[in-house]
Amino acid sequence: MRRLGRNIIDISVYVLKWGVVASLVGVGGGLGALALRRGISMVSNSTVALPLWITPAIGACIAALIFLWDPAAAGFGTDRYITAVNLRYGSLDRKTAVSKILASLATLGFRGSGGIEGPMVLIGGSIANIMDKMPPVRRFFTVHDRRILTVCGAAGAVGAAFHSPLAGGIFAVEVLYKSSLHYADLFPAMLSSTMGFVVYSLLDNAEPLLLIPEYVPDVANIHYYFLSAIIAGLAALLFMRSFQFSRKLAGRFPYQRLAPVFGALVAGLLIAAVPDTAGIGLGVIQSMLVTVQPLSILLILLTAKILATSFTIGFGGSGGLVIPALFVGAICGNALGGFVAVGQDALLASMVVAGMSASLASVASVPVSAAILLIEMVGLRIAVPATIGSVIGYIIGKGNIIYGIAVSSEPAFTRSHTIRESDRTLED
Repeated sequence: MRRLGRNIIDISVYVLKWGVVASLVGVGGGLGALALRRGISMVSNSTVALPLWITPAIGACIAALIFLWDPAAAGFGTDRYITAVNLRYGSLDRKTAVSKILASLATLGFRGSGGIEGPMVLIGGSIANIMDKMPPVRRFFTVHDRRILTVCGAAGAVGAAFHSPLAGGIFAVEVLYKSSLHYADLFPAMLSSTMGFVVYSLLDNAEPLLLIPEYVPDVANIHYYFLSAIIAGLAALLFMRSFQFSRKLAGRFPYQRLAPVFGALVAGLLIAAVPDTAGIGLGVIQSMLVTVQPLSILLILLTAKILATSFTIGFGGSGGLVIPALFVGAICGNALGGFVAVGQDALLASMVVAGMSASLASVASVPVSAAILLIEMVGLRIAVPATIGSVIGYIIGKGNIIYGIAVSSEPAFTRSHTIRESDRTLED
Protein backbone atom coordinates (compact mmCIF):
# COMPACT_ATOMS: atom_id res chain seq x y z
CA MET A 1 0.00 0.00 0.00
CA ARG A 2 2.84 2.36 0.83
CA ARG A 3 4.44 1.73 -2.58
CA LEU A 4 1.09 2.24 -4.30
CA GLY A 5 0.61 5.54 -2.50
CA ARG A 6 4.09 6.68 -3.49
CA ASN A 7 3.41 5.78 -7.12
CA ILE A 8 0.19 7.77 -7.08
CA ILE A 9 2.03 10.79 -5.67
CA ASP A 10 4.80 10.49 -8.28
CA ILE A 11 2.26 10.26 -11.10
CA SER A 12 0.32 13.24 -9.74
CA VAL A 13 3.48 15.35 -9.52
CA TYR A 14 4.49 14.33 -13.06
CA VAL A 15 1.06 15.16 -14.49
CA LEU A 16 0.88 18.50 -12.67
CA LYS A 17 4.43 19.46 -13.60
CA TRP A 18 4.21 18.68 -17.31
CA GLY A 19 0.59 19.69 -17.58
CA VAL A 20 1.51 23.22 -16.54
CA VAL A 21 4.93 23.44 -18.20
CA ALA A 22 3.96 21.86 -21.54
CA SER A 23 0.92 24.13 -21.73
CA LEU A 24 2.96 27.27 -21.12
CA VAL A 25 5.64 26.26 -23.60
CA GLY A 26 2.94 25.38 -26.15
CA VAL A 27 1.49 28.87 -25.80
CA GLY A 28 4.93 30.31 -26.53
CA GLY A 29 5.32 28.06 -29.56
CA GLY A 30 1.89 29.07 -30.83
CA LEU A 31 2.75 32.75 -30.54
CA GLY A 32 6.01 32.12 -32.39
CA ALA A 33 4.13 30.38 -35.20
CA LEU A 34 1.66 33.25 -35.39
CA ALA A 35 4.47 35.79 -35.59
CA LEU A 36 6.17 33.89 -38.40
CA ARG A 37 3.03 33.29 -40.48
CA ARG A 38 1.84 36.89 -40.21
CA GLY A 39 5.35 38.21 -40.79
CA ILE A 40 5.79 36.19 -43.98
CA SER A 41 2.45 37.46 -45.28
CA MET A 42 3.34 41.08 -44.51
CA VAL A 43 6.80 40.88 -46.09
CA SER A 44 5.43 39.10 -49.17
CA ASN A 45 2.82 41.78 -49.67
CA SER A 46 5.39 44.55 -49.32
CA THR A 47 7.78 43.00 -51.88
CA VAL A 48 5.23 42.20 -54.57
CA ALA A 49 6.42 45.07 -56.79
CA LEU A 50 10.03 43.84 -56.91
CA PRO A 51 11.24 41.86 -59.97
CA LEU A 52 10.77 38.21 -59.14
CA TRP A 53 14.20 37.10 -60.36
CA ILE A 54 16.07 39.33 -57.89
CA THR A 55 13.66 39.29 -54.93
CA PRO A 56 15.01 36.09 -53.28
CA ALA A 57 18.58 37.41 -53.55
CA ILE A 58 17.60 40.64 -51.77
CA GLY A 59 16.10 38.57 -48.98
CA ALA A 60 19.24 36.40 -48.90
CA CYS A 61 21.42 39.49 -48.43
CA ILE A 62 19.33 40.43 -45.40
CA ALA A 63 19.46 36.86 -44.11
CA ALA A 64 23.26 36.76 -44.55
CA LEU A 65 23.57 39.74 -42.22
CA ILE A 66 21.39 37.95 -39.66
CA PHE A 67 23.62 34.86 -39.94
CA LEU A 68 26.60 36.99 -38.90
CA TRP A 69 24.79 37.66 -35.64
CA ASP A 70 23.57 34.08 -35.20
CA PRO A 71 24.90 31.35 -37.54
CA ALA A 72 22.36 28.90 -36.06
CA ALA A 73 19.61 30.71 -37.98
CA ALA A 74 20.94 29.42 -41.33
CA GLY A 75 19.57 26.37 -43.12
CA PHE A 76 16.44 24.35 -42.55
CA GLY A 77 16.71 24.14 -38.77
CA THR A 78 15.46 20.60 -38.17
CA ASP A 79 18.99 19.19 -38.09
CA ARG A 80 19.98 21.72 -35.42
CA TYR A 81 16.89 20.81 -33.42
CA ILE A 82 17.75 17.09 -33.60
CA THR A 83 21.36 17.74 -32.58
CA ALA A 84 20.28 19.95 -29.68
CA VAL A 85 17.80 17.41 -28.32
CA ASN A 86 19.84 14.25 -28.88
CA LEU A 87 23.33 15.55 -28.11
CA ARG A 88 23.00 18.67 -25.95
CA TYR A 89 20.01 17.86 -23.76
CA GLY A 90 17.87 20.37 -25.63
CA SER A 91 20.26 23.31 -25.31
CA LEU A 92 19.52 26.05 -27.86
CA ASP A 93 20.61 29.68 -27.84
CA ARG A 94 17.81 31.98 -26.72
CA LYS A 95 18.53 34.52 -29.43
CA THR A 96 17.81 31.90 -32.09
CA ALA A 97 14.09 32.37 -31.44
CA VAL A 98 14.42 35.90 -32.81
CA SER A 99 17.13 35.34 -35.43
CA LYS A 100 15.33 32.36 -36.97
CA ILE A 101 12.09 34.32 -37.33
CA LEU A 102 13.92 37.23 -38.97
CA ALA A 103 15.95 34.99 -41.28
CA SER A 104 12.83 33.06 -42.31
CA LEU A 105 11.01 36.30 -43.05
CA ALA A 106 13.92 37.35 -45.25
CA THR A 107 14.02 34.00 -47.05
CA LEU A 108 10.35 33.08 -47.43
CA GLY A 109 8.87 36.59 -47.34
CA PHE A 110 11.13 37.54 -50.25
CA ARG A 111 9.72 34.61 -52.29
CA GLY A 112 12.46 32.05 -51.69
CA SER A 113 11.23 28.46 -52.07
CA GLY A 114 10.84 26.61 -48.78
CA GLY A 115 8.55 25.58 -45.96
CA ILE A 116 8.01 26.55 -42.34
CA GLU A 117 8.46 23.39 -40.26
CA GLY A 118 12.25 23.73 -39.95
CA PRO A 119 12.06 27.29 -38.63
CA MET A 120 9.17 26.29 -36.39
CA VAL A 121 10.96 23.49 -34.50
CA LEU A 122 13.97 25.74 -33.93
CA ILE A 123 11.90 28.78 -32.94
CA GLY A 124 9.68 26.76 -30.61
CA GLY A 125 12.64 24.95 -29.06
CA SER A 126 14.47 28.24 -28.50
CA ILE A 127 11.40 29.78 -26.86
CA ALA A 128 11.32 26.80 -24.48
CA ASN A 129 14.97 27.46 -23.63
CA ILE A 130 14.05 31.00 -22.61
CA MET A 131 11.78 29.53 -19.93
CA ASP A 132 14.47 27.08 -18.87
CA LYS A 133 16.97 29.90 -18.30
CA MET A 134 14.71 31.61 -15.74
CA PRO A 135 16.27 30.92 -12.31
CA PRO A 136 12.94 30.29 -10.49
CA VAL A 137 12.03 27.68 -13.10
CA ARG A 138 15.43 26.17 -13.85
CA ARG A 139 15.94 24.61 -10.43
CA PHE A 140 12.90 22.37 -10.92
CA PHE A 141 14.33 20.71 -14.07
CA THR A 142 17.01 18.10 -14.57
CA VAL A 143 19.03 18.08 -17.80
CA HIS A 144 16.73 15.36 -19.09
CA ASP A 145 13.67 17.48 -18.27
CA ARG A 146 15.18 20.36 -20.24
CA ARG A 147 15.48 18.09 -23.23
CA ILE A 148 11.74 17.32 -23.08
CA LEU A 149 11.08 21.04 -22.62
CA THR A 150 12.74 21.77 -25.97
CA VAL A 151 10.67 19.04 -27.64
CA CYS A 152 7.51 20.61 -26.21
CA GLY A 153 8.46 24.02 -27.58
CA ALA A 154 9.00 22.59 -31.05
CA ALA A 155 5.72 20.68 -30.86
CA GLY A 156 3.76 23.76 -29.86
CA ALA A 157 5.10 25.74 -32.80
CA VAL A 158 4.54 22.98 -35.38
CA GLY A 159 1.04 22.18 -34.12
CA ALA A 160 0.07 25.84 -34.43
CA ALA A 161 1.74 26.45 -37.80
CA PHE A 162 0.08 23.45 -39.49
CA HIS A 163 -3.21 23.68 -37.57
CA SER A 164 -2.50 20.14 -36.40
CA PRO A 165 -2.72 19.69 -32.62
CA LEU A 166 -2.00 15.97 -32.76
CA ALA A 167 0.51 15.68 -35.61
CA GLY A 168 2.58 18.60 -34.30
CA GLY A 169 3.45 16.72 -31.13
CA ILE A 170 4.09 13.44 -32.92
CA PHE A 171 6.29 15.07 -35.56
CA ALA A 172 8.48 16.80 -32.95
CA VAL A 173 9.18 13.40 -31.36
CA GLU A 174 9.17 11.11 -34.39
CA VAL A 175 11.76 13.11 -36.32
CA LEU A 176 14.21 12.60 -33.46
CA TYR A 177 14.41 8.82 -33.62
CA LYS A 178 13.36 7.66 -37.11
CA SER A 179 12.25 4.19 -36.01
CA SER A 180 10.46 4.66 -32.67
CA LEU A 181 8.32 6.96 -30.55
CA HIS A 182 9.33 7.61 -26.94
CA TYR A 183 6.25 8.02 -24.78
CA ALA A 184 8.14 10.03 -22.16
CA ASP A 185 8.62 12.70 -24.84
CA LEU A 186 5.38 12.12 -26.72
CA PHE A 187 2.74 12.87 -24.10
CA PRO A 188 4.09 16.30 -23.03
CA ALA A 189 4.74 17.13 -26.70
CA MET A 190 1.15 16.34 -27.68
CA LEU A 191 -0.18 18.54 -24.89
CA SER A 192 2.15 21.36 -25.91
CA SER A 193 1.14 21.00 -29.55
CA THR A 194 -2.52 21.17 -28.59
CA MET A 195 -2.00 24.33 -26.54
CA GLY A 196 -0.02 25.89 -29.39
CA PHE A 197 -2.95 25.24 -31.70
CA VAL A 198 -5.43 26.58 -29.14
CA VAL A 199 -3.64 29.91 -28.70
CA TYR A 200 -3.17 30.21 -32.46
CA SER A 201 -6.86 29.54 -33.08
CA LEU A 202 -7.83 32.23 -30.56
CA LEU A 203 -5.79 34.85 -32.41
CA ASP A 204 -6.10 33.81 -36.06
CA ASN A 205 -7.98 31.57 -38.48
CA ALA A 206 -7.42 27.93 -37.52
CA GLU A 207 -9.42 26.24 -40.27
CA PRO A 208 -7.72 23.26 -42.01
CA LEU A 209 -4.95 24.47 -44.31
CA LEU A 210 -6.31 22.59 -47.33
CA LEU A 211 -9.86 21.97 -48.57
CA ILE A 212 -11.24 19.16 -50.69
CA PRO A 213 -14.72 18.29 -52.01
CA GLU A 214 -17.10 16.52 -49.63
CA TYR A 215 -16.96 12.82 -50.40
CA VAL A 216 -16.23 9.36 -49.06
CA PRO A 217 -13.28 7.59 -50.73
CA ASP A 218 -14.17 4.57 -52.85
CA VAL A 219 -12.13 1.59 -51.62
CA ALA A 220 -12.32 0.16 -55.13
CA ASN A 221 -9.74 2.80 -56.09
CA ILE A 222 -7.19 1.66 -53.53
CA HIS A 223 -4.75 0.50 -56.22
CA TYR A 224 -4.55 4.08 -57.47
CA TYR A 225 -3.57 5.24 -53.99
CA PHE A 226 -0.74 2.72 -53.97
CA LEU A 227 0.44 3.77 -57.41
CA SER A 228 0.31 7.46 -56.54
CA ALA A 229 2.28 6.80 -53.36
CA ILE A 230 4.96 4.83 -55.21
CA ILE A 231 5.46 7.56 -57.82
CA ALA A 232 5.57 10.26 -55.13
CA GLY A 233 8.01 8.26 -53.02
CA LEU A 234 10.38 7.92 -55.97
CA ALA A 235 10.06 11.64 -56.73
CA ALA A 236 10.88 12.33 -53.08
CA LEU A 237 14.12 10.39 -53.50
CA LEU A 238 14.96 12.67 -56.42
CA PHE A 239 14.18 15.67 -54.24
CA MET A 240 16.47 14.39 -51.48
CA ARG A 241 19.31 13.70 -53.93
CA SER A 242 19.00 17.20 -55.35
CA PHE A 243 18.94 18.79 -51.91
CA GLN A 244 21.93 16.81 -50.67
CA PHE A 245 23.89 17.67 -53.81
CA SER A 246 23.11 21.36 -53.35
CA ARG A 247 24.42 21.23 -49.79
CA LYS A 248 27.67 19.70 -51.02
CA LEU A 249 28.01 22.45 -53.62
CA ALA A 250 27.32 25.06 -50.96
CA GLY A 251 30.03 23.54 -48.77
CA ARG A 252 32.56 24.04 -51.57
CA PHE A 253 31.50 27.59 -52.32
CA PRO A 254 34.60 29.81 -51.97
CA TYR A 255 32.83 32.56 -50.01
CA GLN A 256 30.69 30.78 -47.44
CA ARG A 257 28.99 33.90 -46.13
CA LEU A 258 27.76 34.68 -49.63
CA ALA A 259 26.57 31.14 -50.40
CA PRO A 260 22.91 31.93 -49.48
CA VAL A 261 22.97 34.91 -51.86
CA PHE A 262 24.35 32.85 -54.73
CA GLY A 263 21.79 30.10 -54.12
CA ALA A 264 19.00 32.67 -54.00
CA LEU A 265 20.14 34.20 -57.30
CA VAL A 266 19.90 30.82 -59.03
CA ALA A 267 16.58 30.10 -57.31
CA GLY A 268 15.31 33.53 -58.37
CA LEU A 269 15.93 32.76 -62.03
CA LEU A 270 14.00 29.50 -61.67
CA ILE A 271 11.18 31.20 -59.79
CA ALA A 272 10.94 33.98 -62.39
CA ALA A 273 10.58 31.32 -65.09
CA VAL A 274 8.05 29.28 -63.07
CA PRO A 275 6.36 31.71 -60.61
CA ASP A 276 4.29 28.99 -58.93
CA THR A 277 7.47 27.73 -57.25
CA ALA A 278 7.85 30.96 -55.25
CA GLY A 279 7.40 31.07 -51.50
CA ILE A 280 5.66 28.41 -49.43
CA GLY A 281 3.25 27.23 -52.14
CA LEU A 282 0.15 26.14 -50.22
CA GLY A 283 -2.07 27.83 -52.80
CA VAL A 284 -0.59 25.71 -55.58
CA ILE A 285 -1.06 22.55 -53.51
CA GLN A 286 -4.70 23.51 -52.97
CA SER A 287 -5.23 23.81 -56.73
CA MET A 288 -3.69 20.35 -57.22
CA LEU A 289 -6.32 18.86 -54.94
CA VAL A 290 -9.26 20.03 -57.03
CA THR A 291 -8.06 20.55 -60.61
CA VAL A 292 -6.22 18.28 -63.04
CA GLN A 293 -3.20 20.09 -64.47
CA PRO A 294 -1.51 19.44 -67.86
CA LEU A 295 1.29 16.88 -67.55
CA SER A 296 3.85 19.11 -69.28
CA ILE A 297 3.18 21.92 -66.80
CA LEU A 298 3.46 19.52 -63.89
CA LEU A 299 6.84 18.19 -65.04
CA ILE A 300 8.21 21.71 -65.36
CA LEU A 301 6.76 22.63 -61.99
CA LEU A 302 8.23 19.53 -60.33
CA THR A 303 11.71 20.17 -61.70
CA ALA A 304 11.65 23.86 -60.88
CA LYS A 305 10.32 23.35 -57.32
CA ILE A 306 12.95 20.76 -56.49
CA LEU A 307 15.77 22.92 -57.83
CA ALA A 308 14.47 26.20 -56.39
CA THR A 309 14.12 24.67 -52.92
CA SER A 310 17.53 23.00 -53.17
CA PHE A 311 19.25 26.26 -54.07
CA THR A 312 17.27 28.35 -51.57
CA ILE A 313 17.56 26.13 -48.49
CA GLY A 314 20.49 23.91 -49.47
CA PHE A 315 22.70 26.98 -49.84
CA GLY A 316 21.80 28.25 -46.38
CA GLY A 317 18.50 30.08 -46.68
CA SER A 318 16.17 29.76 -43.70
CA GLY A 319 13.22 27.53 -44.47
CA GLY A 320 11.85 24.02 -44.08
CA LEU A 321 11.31 20.97 -46.27
CA VAL A 322 7.90 19.64 -45.23
CA ILE A 323 5.75 21.84 -47.46
CA PRO A 324 8.12 21.43 -50.47
CA ALA A 325 7.81 17.67 -49.88
CA LEU A 326 4.02 18.00 -49.87
CA PHE A 327 4.33 20.08 -53.05
CA VAL A 328 6.29 17.32 -54.79
CA GLY A 329 3.80 14.66 -53.69
CA ALA A 330 0.83 16.76 -54.81
CA ILE A 331 2.32 17.12 -58.29
CA CYS A 332 2.82 13.37 -58.58
CA GLY A 333 -0.71 12.57 -57.45
CA ASN A 334 -2.16 15.15 -59.81
CA ALA A 335 -0.07 13.87 -62.73
CA LEU A 336 -1.38 10.33 -62.29
CA GLY A 337 -4.88 11.71 -61.73
CA GLY A 338 -4.70 13.28 -65.18
CA PHE A 339 -4.82 9.77 -66.64
CA VAL A 340 -7.41 8.11 -64.40
CA ALA A 341 -9.33 10.78 -62.45
CA VAL A 342 -10.57 13.26 -65.05
CA GLY A 343 -14.02 14.36 -63.95
CA GLN A 344 -13.70 12.43 -60.66
CA ASP A 345 -12.96 15.03 -58.02
CA ALA A 346 -13.00 12.55 -55.15
CA LEU A 347 -10.47 10.24 -56.78
CA LEU A 348 -8.19 13.12 -57.76
CA ALA A 349 -8.12 14.51 -54.21
CA SER A 350 -7.43 11.05 -52.78
CA MET A 351 -4.52 10.44 -55.15
CA VAL A 352 -3.01 13.84 -54.41
CA VAL A 353 -3.28 13.21 -50.66
CA ALA A 354 -1.68 9.77 -51.04
CA GLY A 355 1.16 11.39 -52.98
CA MET A 356 1.67 14.13 -50.40
CA SER A 357 1.70 11.69 -47.50
CA ALA A 358 4.16 9.42 -49.30
CA SER A 359 6.53 12.23 -50.20
CA LEU A 360 6.56 13.62 -46.66
CA ALA A 361 7.08 10.21 -45.07
CA SER A 362 9.90 9.50 -47.52
CA VAL A 363 11.71 12.82 -47.04
CA ALA A 364 11.36 13.12 -43.27
CA SER A 365 11.06 9.42 -42.26
CA VAL A 366 7.95 10.23 -40.20
CA PRO A 367 5.24 7.80 -41.34
CA VAL A 368 2.94 8.27 -38.33
CA SER A 369 2.96 12.07 -38.27
CA ALA A 370 2.80 12.21 -42.08
CA ALA A 371 -0.53 10.38 -42.14
CA ILE A 372 -1.97 12.29 -39.18
CA LEU A 373 -0.76 15.65 -40.51
CA LEU A 374 -2.55 15.10 -43.83
CA ILE A 375 -5.71 13.99 -42.03
CA GLU A 376 -5.68 17.13 -39.87
CA MET A 377 -4.81 19.38 -42.81
CA VAL A 378 -7.46 18.00 -45.16
CA GLY A 379 -10.00 15.96 -43.22
CA LEU A 380 -10.71 12.56 -41.69
CA ARG A 381 -12.34 11.21 -44.83
CA ILE A 382 -8.97 10.93 -46.58
CA ALA A 383 -7.52 8.72 -43.83
CA VAL A 384 -7.21 5.70 -46.14
CA PRO A 385 -5.09 7.31 -48.90
CA ALA A 386 -3.11 9.27 -46.29
CA THR A 387 -2.21 6.12 -44.37
CA ILE A 388 -1.37 4.10 -47.47
CA GLY A 389 0.80 6.93 -48.76
CA SER A 390 2.72 7.30 -45.50
CA VAL A 391 3.54 3.59 -45.30
CA ILE A 392 4.64 3.30 -48.93
CA GLY A 393 6.65 6.53 -48.78
CA TYR A 394 8.43 5.48 -45.60
CA ILE A 395 9.37 2.12 -47.12
CA ILE A 396 10.76 3.79 -50.23
CA GLY A 397 12.67 6.52 -48.40
CA LYS A 398 13.87 4.51 -45.40
CA GLY A 399 17.63 4.72 -45.05
CA ASN A 400 17.91 7.98 -46.99
CA ILE A 401 18.64 10.49 -44.25
CA ILE A 402 18.06 14.14 -45.03
CA TYR A 403 17.62 15.50 -41.49
CA GLY A 404 20.89 14.13 -40.13
CA ILE A 405 21.58 11.19 -37.88
CA ALA A 406 18.85 10.89 -35.31
CA VAL A 407 19.57 8.05 -32.87
CA SER A 408 22.72 7.10 -31.01
CA SER A 409 22.35 3.41 -31.87
CA GLU A 410 23.21 4.15 -35.51
CA PRO A 411 26.95 3.70 -36.24
CA ALA A 412 27.12 6.93 -38.23
CA PHE A 413 25.90 8.80 -35.17
CA THR A 414 28.69 7.58 -32.93
CA ARG A 415 31.28 8.18 -35.64
CA SER A 416 30.16 11.70 -36.38
CA HIS A 417 29.35 13.05 -32.92
CA THR A 418 30.60 12.86 -29.36
CA ILE A 419 28.88 14.18 -26.29
CA ARG A 420 31.35 16.48 -24.62
CA GLU A 421 31.41 16.71 -20.88
CA SER A 422 30.66 20.42 -21.12
CA ASP A 423 27.38 19.59 -22.84
CA ARG A 424 26.11 17.80 -19.75
CA THR A 425 25.54 21.09 -18.02
CA LEU A 426 23.62 23.68 -19.96
CA GLU A 427 25.16 27.10 -19.98
CA ASP A 428 23.28 30.13 -18.73
